[in-house]
This record gives sequence, C-alpha cells and structure tokens, in this order.
Amino acid sequence: MTTTHKTAGLAPPGPGDGGGAGTAAETTVRRRSWAGLALDLGIYLALLALVIYFSVSSEFFLTERNLLNIGQAIAVTGILAAGMTVALIAGQLDLTIGATQGLTSVMTATALQNWGLGIWASLAVGLLVGLAVGAVNATLVVGVGINSIIATLAVSIAVYGLSLQITDGENVVVTDTTLQDAVNSRPLGLPAPLIVMIVLYAVLYVVLSYTRFGYHVYATGGNEIAAQRTGIRVRPLYVAVLVLCAVLAGITGIISTGRAGSGGPTFGQGAEFDVLAAVLLGGIGLGGGAGRIQRTLAGVLLIGVLNNGLTLLDVDSYTQKLVRGLVFVLAVVLGAIAERKSRR
Repeated sequence: MTTTHKTAGLAPPGPGDGGGAGTAAETTVRRRSWAGLALDLGIYLALLALVIYFSVSSEFFLTERNLLNIGQAIAVTGILAAGMTVALIAGQLDLTIGATQGLTSVMTATALQNWGLGIWASLAVGLLVGLAVGAVNATLVVGVGINSIIATLAVSIAVYGLSLQITDGENVVVTDTTLQDAVNSRPLGLPAPLIVMIVLYAVLYVVLSYTRFGYHVYATGGNEIAAQRTGIRVRPLYVAVLVLCAVLAGITGIISTGRAGSGGPTFGQGAEFDVLAAVLLGGIGLGGGAGRIQRTLAGVLLIGVLNNGLTLLDVDSYTQKLVRGLVFVLAVVLGAIAERKSRR
C-alpha cells in the first residue's frame, strides 16, 4: 500500500477535496490516543497521588513498619486478584473466591487440630478443597453451560453454607503454631505471604506475555468462536482458569489460617469486592481478551494504600465503607471504559 501511494504521486488534499474531513478524523484519533494514554496511566497516577497525600497527612505512612503492614495486608487480595485477572481475560468470572477462602481455612484448621494431620498433609487438604471447588465451577460452566457469574454465585452460597455446617458458625482454633510461624515469618525482611504474591505475579506475567497458554487466554477471551476456529481448545482452557482461580483462593485460605491461628467460615467474606475493584481499577474489562497482570497489581496496591491511609487518619468505619463503595463504583465505570476500548 505504501509503495503504491508513493508511485502514484498522490498530493495532499486541498481545501476543496476533503482536507477538512481528514483534519477532523486526525483530531478524533488524537483525542482517542490521549484518552487511551490517560486510561493507561490513570491507575499509576492515582496510586502516586494517594501515596503523596497520605505521606503528607500522616508521619507514620512511609515508616518501614507501616509499609510492611501494607504488604502484609495486600497479599491475600493480590493473590485472589491474580487468579481473577486470568479468568477475566479468558472471559470468565469466579465469585466463589471469598467462600472458598473461608472453607479452605476451615478444612485446613480442622485437619491440623481435629484430625491430627501433619502440616504438609493439612496444606494438601486445603489445596484439595480449592481444587474441588474449581472442579465444581468448571463442571457447571463448561460441562453444563451455565453462565460463570450465575454458576459461581450459586456455588459460593453453597460453599459458605457448607463452612457454617462444618463449624456450627464457630472458628476452629489451631493450637499447633507451625503454620502460624511460617505464615508470619519474614524471609528477606518481607512478610512471607507478600513474597508468595510477588512470585505469583512474576510467574503469571511471564505465562501471559510469553507462552502459548497466555496467547490462548487472550485469544479466547477476545473471541471464543474465532479462537476455536484457529484450533484453540477453549473448553479445557476455561477449566484451567476456573480451577486456577479456586486453587489460589485455597492458598489464601491457608494463609488466613496461619495469620489468625484458626479457621473460620467468614474468612474471605466480601473479598470479591476488593478483588473486583482492584482488577477493574487496573483496566481489566469484564468482556475478556484484554488486560495486563501488572496493572492488576497496581490496582491491588491502590486499594491497600487507600485502606491503610484511611485507618492511619482515624477515619471512622462508616466513612471508610462509603469511600470503598465509591471506589468500587469508579472501578466498574473504568472497567466498562476498558471493555469498550478493547472492542474498538
């Protein structure tokens, strides 16, 4: 096309031959480019603005102790958000993550305290619980063909009910401190759960950016039919992302048990809101096929910094809930914008 235009010797359009239309089109493209740039950088600028604001407002915000507290606090949300990111890019949504976290914590604590299993066997029980929930989700979504939102919402209610049934609504206290010591340790000076989160994001970044599986995730989320026509096995991929999401939720349940020294059915309750807010703030649309794992991490950091900063400033709990609700609304709006952008 370029060679043809050059040899044809096409002159630039003059005032009377559509130059105005060309200028208008160029202006529109330029505006879209600026809008896209603002959307791409918005999460990082917002995070920077929050850090500056809380640094000025509280002398304790940038202390080593508080920064480590933020790292400890965001680890669980970050791990859950990583799984949700992969699922959303593939065009799926898992609303069982909070309930799975609770059930996993209950079963891990039960295995340690009531069944007398060792630490490794108890960890295996927790991971198997996450795997089982993921398998149920995949069966309903892939096998039966139910929409992932409806299927995982129903499973979430059932899983939460099962947790309550097992514990009679009470926490299972663990007297063995082995898991607590491991979860609350600080190798390399960082909280152990934070290191798990960092390694997870590094691995998923490589997988999504440079592997065939990552390409298939994006292709399937972007256009399922087109992906099938190119030979991508869509159904096994959906199974993989749903199971991954649930297993990562299981890992957070184990972490929660170690932190609290007990397992409880309410652990993880409402986690979906912070996770979805972080993912959507990071520009991951609900329509699938677009998004970057590093932007999700920025969203997780933003949520963590906001929660920590509000607590440092002694903002009352009601106002904090209001602010978090407004942030979630903003996240939904940004998610819709990101989805429209990815469809252009």
